[in-house]
Amino acid sequence: MIIRRIHMAARGLWAFLAITSLAFNRPGVEADPLRFCATSRRLSRTNEALRRTCSELKSNSADINCVIADDRLSCLRLLANGLADFTVLEPEDLTILGNGVLDHDDLLVTHELKLFADNQPQYDTEMVAVVKNRFNNDWVTKDKRLCYIGFEVGYQPNYHYHYTSYFERWLINKDCDPRLTSLENRITDLSSHFGSACIAGPWSLDAAYDGELKSKYKNLCALCGNPSGCFAGDRFYGMQGALQCLLEGLGDVAWLSRAALAPHSKELADDGFSLLCPDGMFLPLSTNKSCAWIAEPRASLVARSEAAERVRQRTSGKSFYPVIHASYEFSHLASLAAPVAPEDYAQRFQGYLSSRLSMPCRPERDVRWCLASGAEASKCGWMQAAAAAVGVEPAVSCVQQRDRVAALEAVRDGRCDVYVARPEEEALARGMRLRPVAHIVGSRDLEASRVAAIVRKDARFRSLAELRGASACFPGYRSVGWNAFFALLRNSSAAHDCSDARAISQFFNRSCVLGLSAANSSLPANLYSLCEQARLDEKLGPDENAFKCLMSGADVAFVNVHAAKKYYSAFSIFRMNYKLLCQDELRSAEQCFLAETTLGSVLVSSNVTRTREQEIFLMLLSLDRFFGKTLDRETAMFTLYGPYEGQSDVIFPDRTRHLQRHATDVRNGRTYEEILQSLQDHVECGAGSGGSARSAAADGAAIVALASALWGLLRLLL
Repeated sequence: MIIRRIHMAARGLWAFLAITSLAFNRPGVEADPLRFCATSRRLSRTNEALRRTCSELKSNSADINCVIADDRLSCLRLLANGLADFTVLEPEDLTILGNGVLDHDDLLVTHELKLFADNQPQYDTEMVAVVKNRFNNDWVTKDKRLCYIGFEVGYQPNYHYHYTSYFERWLINKDCDPRLTSLENRITDLSSHFGSACIAGPWSLDAAYDGELKSKYKNLCALCGNPSGCFAGDRFYGMQGALQCLLEGLGDVAWLSRAALAPHSKELADDGFSLLCPDGMFLPLSTNKSCAWIAEPRASLVARSEAAERVRQRTSGKSFYPVIHASYEFSHLASLAAPVAPEDYAQRFQGYLSSRLSMPCRPERDVRWCLASGAEASKCGWMQAAAAAVGVEPAVSCVQQRDRVAALEAVRDGRCDVYVARPEEEALARGMRLRPVAHIVGSRDLEASRVAAIVRKDARFRSLAELRGASACFPGYRSVGWNAFFALLRNSSAAHDCSDARAISQFFNRSCVLGLSAANSSLPANLYSLCEQARLDEKLGPDENAFKCLMSGADVAFVNVHAAKKYYSAFSIFRMNYKLLCQDELRSAEQCFLAETTLGSVLVSSNVTRTREQEIFLMLLSLDRFFGKTLDRETAMFTLYGPYEGQSDVIFPDRTRHLQRHATDVRNGRTYEEILQSLQDHVECGAGSGGSARSAAADGAAIVALASALWGLLRLLL
C-alpha cells in the first residue's frame, strides 16, 4: 500500500505537469523526443557501448533520448511516474504488473523482440510432456521413471525458466509437512510419486543441504549416469541430458522444450513416445501447435499509453534500433497489430500466467521481513514482487517498524522473522537472543572489513596498553571499535571494571563517543567531553566523524580502516601521517586489527526451529542468486545490492557482494562474531565478586536501550 500511494502521488504530480505543458505549449508536445529507459547490462563493455550510443543520441537525434537505470523494475517505475516513455521488459516482469505493487493502467505492449525474422523458426520456450505409450491413455504417472531437466537452481547466465514446478503441480498432490522445508516437501512429493528418476544438477543453492537431500532421496538420482552424486556434470543433466535419458530407454516421462525435442521426435515416436497434453489427451510427437503446457512470452517493448502510438510509428526511424540494440540483444522487432495491456498480451501464451501462480502451504510460511524506514519498506515491496515473479519460496512479506531498534524488538517478540542488522547493532541483537542466519560479505578489500586503533605517525604510543590516560574517539557507544577494545581491555587484566562504560571512562582521560552528550546520557561525562572540540560534521558517517575527531587533536580513533583512509585521502598520504596501533610492539602491521567484521548479518530469533532457519536461509540464497551480482538474464530484473531511488545502504549495504552462512572469509585477526561471543559468555570479570559482575551486567542491560536509541537517532541525522 505504501508503494502504491507513493506512485499515485507521483503520477498525480506528473499528470498535473503534463496538463500544464499541454495548456501552454501544445504545439511542441509531439516534437518532444521519446525517452527510452535502457537497463544496464551484465558486461562492462556492453555498458560502455550503451552509454556511447545514448550520448550520440543526445547530440544527434531529436526523435529519441535515453534514461539509463540499474534494473528493469526501475525502468518500470520511471514509466509509471511519467519519467520515461518506453522500455524493454522480460516475460517475468509482466507478472509484476498484475500483483498490485504498481499502478499500471496506462502501460501497453507495443512490440515483441524476436531472435529471427517472421519467416524463420523462432525457437521460443514452449514446454511439453513426453510419455511412454504404455500408459494406455490413463492419466497415471505414479511409480513411473522420470527423466528430468533439473530444478530451477544454479548460476548459469541467460538462464531460462522451464517451469518444472508447474508440471509437478499437475501430476502430484502437494504435501506440506511442517517438519520439512518447502524444498524438501517438493522433493518428497517427487520421490513418493515416481519410482525412480534422474534429477541431476543442484537441488539447493546450499551445497551442504544439497548433499543431505541427495543422500536421503536416492531414488531421484537412480537413473543418472552417476547415481551417487547426480551433479551438474552428469551426462543426463539439463535439457539435452533428459533427452538422452529417454533415447537410451531409461525413462517413461520427461518435461522438455519443443525446440529441444524436435530433432529427436521421429526417433522417440518410433520408441513408443507421445505428447501428454494438459487435458489428459495423448497426441503424436509431430503435433505442431497444440498440446503445449506452457509457451513463454518474448521480451517486449512496453510504453505509456500516451506514447504507445508514437513508439509504433517511429520503429522505422534510424535512431530507434541502435538504442534498443545497445540495451538488449535481438534480431527482429515485430510490431503488434495494436498496443495491448500487458495482461492481455501474456494471456496469448498457453499456460504462462497459470504457471506463475504459486500454491503455498497452509498455513503460509511467508518470511516476515522487518524494515526500519519508508525507503526500506518501498524497496522490500519491489523485492517481494520480484521474488514472487521468479518463484522464490517461501514468499517475502514486508513489515515496517518505527526505527531500527523497534525492528530488532519485533524479531525478538516474534512479530517479524528476519532483520538485516549492521555490525554496530549486533551487540544489542545478541542481548535480545537474536542470531545470524546469514552474513553479508562485501568486497575483497580486507581493510573494508577491519577495525583498528589509529594514531598519528609521530605519536609516542607503541602499544594499546600505552594509551592509558590518552584521549580517544569512538564511532558510537558499543560500536564495533568500542566492543573490540573493551574485549581486549577486559582480557588483559583482572583489575578492570566489569562495566564497559566505567572501564573505558577509567582507562581514557577524555573521549568522544558519538551520540552521547550531557543531555541524553547518564554515562560518565568524560566519555563525551571531547566531542565539543571535535568539529563533527553531520554529513559524515560515524567512522568518518570519529577519524575527524582524531584529526582535531585526539590521540586515538577506533574506526573502520577503509572509511578512515577514504575520508583522509589516498593510502600513501594516510601512511605518511597515520599508523595502526598494535596490541604490542612485536606484531606486524598486518596483525594490528582489533576485529574483522562482515558488512552485517540477517538475524532471526533464537527460538526458530532448524527447519525454519534452513528455509529462511534458502530463501535468502535465492534472492541473492536472482537479484544479487549474478544475473540470470542479460539485464537485472531487480537490484538487491546498491543504491535504491538515490539512497545508499537501503536494507543491504551497497558494497554487498553476496550472502553466506558463516563468516569464513576472514584471513587475519579476530572476527567480530568471536568478540561478541566472548563478551556474551563472560560471567565473572574484574576484581570483585560474582555479585559485582551481576550488578555490572544489570547496569549494561539498563543502558542498552538508551544507547541503541541514541545510535539510531545519530544514523538518521547523518
